Amino acid sequence: MTSAKKIYLAVAGGLVAAGIVLAGIGFALSGFDSTVFTTQIDMRDDTVILGGVEVDDPVGLPFIGQLAKLGEIDTTGVVAHEC
Repeated sequence: MTSAKKIYLAVAGGLVAAGIVLAGIGFALSGFDSTVFTTQIDMRDDTVILGGVEVDDPVGLPFIGQLAKLGEIDTTGVVAHEC
């Protein structure tokens, strides 16, 4: 295995391990409440639910506000032109 692959696998493994540790810490700090793993983001009606609690102003949250700026594309009325 080349050294680039070893470095890549080491970094990827470290990030996965850090994510699991942080998720475990959050779960423990919540009092072992499984609702911390439930997240729903629906920008059509500006509903964001984090940990079972609805957020009042989701556009003010980092990254979620950027999702709101993306908008959505409606493709239900698209039909092919006849020649």
